[in-house]
Amino acid sequence: MKTKHAIAEILKREGTEYLFCFPTTPIIDACSEAGIRPMVARQERVAGNMADGYSRMTNGRSIGVCSVQQGAGAENCFSGIAHAYTDSSPVLFITGQWNREMADLSPNFNAARVYRTATKWAERIPSGAMTETYMRRAYTLLRCGRPRPVLLELCADTADEMSPELNYEPSPGYRSAADPRNVEEAVTRLLSADRPVIWAGQGVLYAEASAELTQLAELIGAPVTTSLLGKSAFDERHPLSLGTASYTKTAMVATALDAADAIFSIGASLARDFTAAHISPGKQHVHCTVDPDDLNTYFPVDTGLVGDAKIVLQQMLEDLADRKVDRRETRARREAELAEQRGQWEARWKAKRASDETPINIYRLVADFAKTFDPTTTVVSHEAGATRDVLVPQYLATNPRSYIGWGHSTQLGFSLGCSMGAKLACPENLVVNFMGDCGIGMVGTDLETAVRLQIPIMTVISNNGTMSNYERLIPRSKEIYGVTELGGNYADMARSLGMHAERVEQPNGIIPALERAAEVTLNGCPALVEVITGVEPEISFNG
Repeated sequence: MKTKHAIAEILKREGTEYLFCFPTTPIIDACSEAGIRPMVARQERVAGNMADGYSRMTNGRSIGVCSVQQGAGAENCFSGIAHAYTDSSPVLFITGQWNREMADLSPNFNAARVYRTATKWAERIPSGAMTETYMRRAYTLLRCGRPRPVLLELCADTADEMSPELNYEPSPGYRSAADPRNVEEAVTRLLSADRPVIWAGQGVLYAEASAELTQLAELIGAPVTTSLLGKSAFDERHPLSLGTASYTKTAMVATALDAADAIFSIGASLARDFTAAHISPGKQHVHCTVDPDDLNTYFPVDTGLVGDAKIVLQQMLEDLADRKVDRRETRARREAELAEQRGQWEARWKAKRASDETPINIYRLVADFAKTFDPTTTVVSHEAGATRDVLVPQYLATNPRSYIGWGHSTQLGFSLGCSMGAKLACPENLVVNFMGDCGIGMVGTDLETAVRLQIPIMTVISNNGTMSNYERLIPRSKEIYGVTELGGNYADMARSLGMHAERVEQPNGIIPALERAAEVTLNGCPALVEVITGVEPEISFNG
């Protein structure tokens, strides 16, 4: 068979259901013939975001595949793939290229070369004979170690070249345990600490280790916070939950991190950027990661554990069982402390959550949403900026992947494509993405993609007419750049693209509009609720 058909057959054997793309691509026809459904977005970037969201919700078992044409297609998709790279999401990216004799000549865009800084591996398939080898290598890298995108470039003449008979079996993932001596040392450090804190990242989600994480926290009586990417790895209703240690956070996070004498971070890079809470120096640090490049990067490590989060947690639990650890009194004391702090924090935000002011307070919007839908059957995502800043501390994530947090790459508009991919991966769940004026401005026409492809997501827009974060961060921006003068009726725009849409201007209209939108999605159609909000000056940066 031809190389393009061999690739499609390999994708089929790997369980691929969808090809996220913008036509034309070197494999779109072959994939369609193989029974893989092409999901055509309005722009390449969004196709990449869809593949990313799909991979996150399947936890990498079924890899999201994105494919675009040579040149402009590969150029336009860069931000989507770069986003997956910074957020550690596995995406197989197959891009076209001119014939091999022309591929490296200027001004042709050499994707395999350019994307090496934004992928785990980027190479050109050299010939039809090497197709199986390169595909096997790609899937091995996608499923082993730190999840990140892989790019394969397919030249036009290679795509039509004959490939040998396939002898391909799906590539499994391989996981490793930590050095037992380091595990013993890590447990000793945590037990000797007076106020240890567990910081859980996305690696816990990929390893499907939430149960082990919860068991460890309960055994040693340590409170748990999560990274923004790791939000939902630990049930935020649990009495040991602090909330998410992000740019915005609960008071419980800020207090616990400040008082901690030991931090156990697991499945997290601890990248010191504005999406993460600050960890002051002088604390013992036990760091478990699947990627040794994370160790001693942003924080000095006292004990390092390199291994899969689930396996390492199991090792630690076995060690604790051997020691016959009983810290029930410690756990009860910590839970009581947290309950008191949580009560005080809830009281602080009560008025805003119940506010009847107009324009509508965004805290009221989030609170009404949270009490309308079951968090165990809902998947929530957000944009960078105000929607993220309010949702992260205020919305409780309950079960793994019920929340898609992101932020290492803060490209506005990401949540729309991500949510479409997520919905395809979990059609039984209500999937909702919160956007602001700027986010919808970046990718608004891809609402039509959800309509055309019949992907029944719910989009909630907080429309305050401003680039609120920029107004806050750059005081003179209002006068100079006009960032408070944004206009648009996004409900009208959504309706013109074929979507059910409502505009809400009064607080008592929020819940009815949300309920109607959810009912529409149950019938297989996407919906949008635009809520006219005011600029909220109080953001919980320090709890």
